[in-house]
Amino acid sequence: MSHLTLTFDLSERIKSGEALSQTAWLFLPEQPLMAKAVLLCLPGGTYDKRYWHLEVPGHPGYSFAEHLTGQGYLVVALDHLAVGESSDPHASGELSLALLADGDAAVADQVRARLREGTLADGLPPLNLPMIGVGHSMGGCLTVLVQARSRPYDAVVLLGYAVHFNTYNKNYTTDDPAVRATEAEMLFRTIYGVGPDVTSWMVDRAIAHQVFHAPDVPAEVIAADDAAVSRMPVRAGVETGIPGYIQQDAAAIDVPVFLAFGTVVDLTPGPYTEPANYGASGDVTLYLVDGSAHCHNFSTNRTALWNRIGGWIPTVVPAARM
Repeated sequence: MSHLTLTFDLSERIKSGEALSQTAWLFLPEQPLMAKAVLLCLPGGTYDKRYWHLEVPGHPGYSFAEHLTGQGYLVVALDHLAVGESSDPHASGELSLALLADGDAAVADQVRARLREGTLADGLPPLNLPMIGVGHSMGGCLTVLVQARSRPYDAVVLLGYAVHFNTYNKNYTTDDPAVRATEAEMLFRTIYGVGPDVTSWMVDRAIAHQVFHAPDVPAEVIAADDAAVSRMPVRAGVETGIPGYIQQDAAAIDVPVFLAFGTVVDLTPGPYTEPANYGASGDVTLYLVDGSAHCHNFSTNRTALWNRIGGWIPTVVPAARM
């Protein structure tokens, strides 16, 4: 499927004196004027925008973006700062969730503004569409942060992200989130041999196969996924895995929320407890992806999830936002 490459300048949002930009792919439906909404899709840790459009020779049908454009949505698949083709910050502070969320929020604002102005892409007329934040794993965590702090979305779709995350660290010395983040980062660097000056890390996906993929995922798909690995900002990655780290942000979300988790294995100790974290939302939907591990887009039942998302959005957001 063809797509357009977009670049977003962050100088108005992150005033650190360094030139920063983020890169995205834009996927258009056959009839953009009839589009239902625009989906801003954020990848998880070790992933970039290719998570939303994985091309596997001999194995078609692994593109979330292609599937949802087929249902009448515009899809924007974004690289976070320090991920994929986006900028690597050096003078803007540590590569934390807060910094990445600032960048993602700036992109969300620009996508909406450029859609309304008719400047998002050549040949695309002005469109007034609802915007849905879609995030997988760390991208789900960042979607929560973006919405809680900047409120660009009409609804959010959070895939494989749990506020109370399963974690490798059970021995925190404090309840203070900042101290926990420092302790988690030190442990992470020790376990994986990541030096103190390394801000982003290229993960060997082999260590995550049992969590990312159910046993029925074809070997060729896993190999294509491994080949699409991207660097992961260390600080943001470890912050994502701290239980309750953004609990207050989740509690502030007052738009409709769609939560999805795999039934084989996922990064939550109990999916049925997760909806309670979104107490300000009047509409929280929980969907379990049968037979899926953490990376739902590669599961055998991925299209059932994609169809559920495509069908859910029109039930919770208006056709246009004025």
